[in-house]
Amino acid sequence: METLAETSLPAGLRRPEHPLLPTSPDGEQSPRNIIGTSPGGSSGAGHHLLEDHSQSSQDDSGSVVSPAADAEETIENIEKELSESCADTDSQSNPGPHQTRQDDPGADQPDTRSLAAKPELPPVANGAGTALPKAISGGKPIAMREFDRKMNKSRGRPKRKGMVAMYQSEISENKIGIKLCIKKASDATVQQPKKPSRKRARKPRSLNEDSSDETSPEKRNRRTEKPRKTNNNTEKRGAEEDFKPPEDQSVWANRLPEHVLHMIFKNIVQEEGSVPAMIRLSRVCSAWYKVAQSPSLWRTVDLGTWTKDRFKTEPKLKWLIENRLKHATEVGLGNWKITNVQCVLDKLVEFAPNLVGITLTGWKALTSDHLLFLVQHFKRLESIDLSSINAEVNANKTAVGQTSLCNAITEMGSRLTHLHLAHNRLSGIPQIVKGLSTHCPNLVLLDMSNVSTVAISHGILHIEQLQHGCQKLKVLRITNSHINLSMATLQEQMESPGFPALEELSVASLSDESRLFNDEFLQRILKTSTQLKLLDVRGCSRLTHDSLIRLPTWDLKHLFLSGCSLTRDTSSGLELIASKWAHSLIEFDLAWANATKPLDDALKALADKGSESPLNHLNLCGSSVSLEAVKEVLANCPHINSINLASCRGLPRGVKRLLQGAQEIAELRENLGVTLKRPPPRTTSPRDD
Repeated sequence: METLAETSLPAGLRRPEHPLLPTSPDGEQSPRNIIGTSPGGSSGAGHHLLEDHSQSSQDDSGSVVSPAADAEETIENIEKELSESCADTDSQSNPGPHQTRQDDPGADQPDTRSLAAKPELPPVANGAGTALPKAISGGKPIAMREFDRKMNKSRGRPKRKGMVAMYQSEISENKIGIKLCIKKASDATVQQPKKPSRKRARKPRSLNEDSSDETSPEKRNRRTEKPRKTNNNTEKRGAEEDFKPPEDQSVWANRLPEHVLHMIFKNIVQEEGSVPAMIRLSRVCSAWYKVAQSPSLWRTVDLGTWTKDRFKTEPKLKWLIENRLKHATEVGLGNWKITNVQCVLDKLVEFAPNLVGITLTGWKALTSDHLLFLVQHFKRLESIDLSSINAEVNANKTAVGQTSLCNAITEMGSRLTHLHLAHNRLSGIPQIVKGLSTHCPNLVLLDMSNVSTVAISHGILHIEQLQHGCQKLKVLRITNSHINLSMATLQEQMESPGFPALEELSVASLSDESRLFNDEFLQRILKTSTQLKLLDVRGCSRLTHDSLIRLPTWDLKHLFLSGCSLTRDTSSGLELIASKWAHSLIEFDLAWANATKPLDDALKALADKGSESPLNHLNLCGSSVSLEAVKEVLANCPHINSINLASCRGLPRGVKRLLQGAQEIAELRENLGVTLKRPPPRTTSPRDD
């Protein structure tokens, strides 16, 4: 057999020249270590191959093979393995269209005709006499294994595999073993169903909407059933659909003269105010809208109660002043968001100079200079509401300070009739009361409810001094205020004229202030108040029935006694109080009264008036009233329209709630088995006519 020349080997399999070839001491290569240097060295080559193969077989299998036995057969086996490895390398590196794969069963047999052309790697012996590229147990040399690893590397961009719209498993080859790969198909390869063509234009979809909704069959069906309305003019409607004949207005708009309609609106405004009456009437028709915009109808305008908070802005207020309030006399501007107060006041002076009353509740930016400007430029101003101006902090320049109030009271003088100072922190209450009694003889209303003082002690109210200077006072409110009456001698009390025109007194207090007001204070205030119509003494724990019975008023209409000590005293004269005003009481508050017998006797005293009783509202919430007393009231009081029986433990279930209206009262009578006792109707005769 001929030995393969070194030049026939590929470049990657050629023997290195410098480190692998041992040299002699003279620096020349040893001729016995070089294989295939001459064509006639075949016997030497075969001897070395046989020796190397026998050594590898002895190392791997552990058996000794004789070097002289079957030498040609061993060399043929090596050539066979070498050709198989080369064929495997060629098939992996340059696959042809007709080449058989390596794992094909028909590719196990090598092509014997190409063995002569295949390169061989003869073993190279080192200086110790061993082969340098030692063959592995499979017969493939180490250099060929490295060559196979280089040739098996993937080159260039890997080919994309076709993916389908589903989860699929693939078996992939690697050097470790078999790996199961689970991959998800890309959205780009999924074939989307074709969208139906739309003839109408539609609004663009938002970016955050899911694209899967576009292909939903439910939405497609919904579009086909109810098409959307478009904003463009691509679809033309018929002339019959566009044309609508004008509706004929009623005689109230066409035939009624404007001045007559104006008089009707004027009467409505006097009873209900301009707002919201004019707003509602202007929505009826164009004729009513024209009459409702007349500035003469916008006189009493409450823009604080009937205006939503988001519209309470400074530009809106300026527009209303210029276009609606030219003839206004009373304007309510409570809780408007005003920063430039002086600009708004200038607008009011220019367009509404005839103001008589103004409400500035909640104007935190109102200062003493603004208040003085207001009272100096509005010469007809009589009523001013300064509630909730400095409820938290009492600044020096605030409008409700001691100095600013005293200056405003002195400037207005006898013009001042209504003064509201509720929900404020006041200082110098004696000086304010002295200024009112000195300069304001026409004062009708003084509201000092929920007033706190800057000092720790209570504010002092000189009631006799106020009675001397303000004889026309009709409403006095000091509800839940940190105010106490001043000490007065017996002579001062006898000389005081009282409040003969007083109609409303409210001294209700919470638990902290309940012990301040007693029978003496009530008598000092109401000593001559014969016109009193409303008395609110809720929470006054030191009041007794004696002071109420001795009051000079006989036509009291509203009485509030809840929380008083007389409603919890079993020996109280609650029946005498009810008997005194049974003919005039419209509203009676006896909530949380736990004295059962006095409470039942008081209700029976109200029921004794029968059809003459004007009782309309009765509050028995949380009281210990009995069922028989409630039946007496329901049977004998025909005008009752509201009764509160919530939390009344002496009543059966189903009726312990607030009942309002004629229908609910009738149902209550039916549930309790009560028949309303009415006088028999009077029969008329021709003689009476």
